[in-house]
Amino acid sequence: MIRKEGIAPIARHAAEQGLARLMMKLPATRATIRAAAASQSLLYELCGAYGEACSVLDRMRKDRSADPAIIAEYEIICAEIEADVQRILLGDR
Repeated sequence: MIRKEGIAPIARHAAEQGLARLMMKLPATRATIRAAAASQSLLYELCGAYGEACSVLDRMRKDRSADPAIIAEYEIICAEIEADVQRILLGDR
């Protein structure tokens, strides 16, 4: 687990969850993602945003009354965060 001092436990949980999801989504870059998240606060924050967005998306997909347009929007958000992470890992901030 990556230790980030000064981060609220809820935000840290979202970041760790997002990091785990990104490592599953982008298996070829697992070691790189973990190392970069430990040293780059921007990437760690993106992991948190990804974790939160994925959690909301999972809940909405289970909710039959959820608006399909909002689900699609969260799918786009998740894909954009994945692309941002890949750009950061490639050094193309």
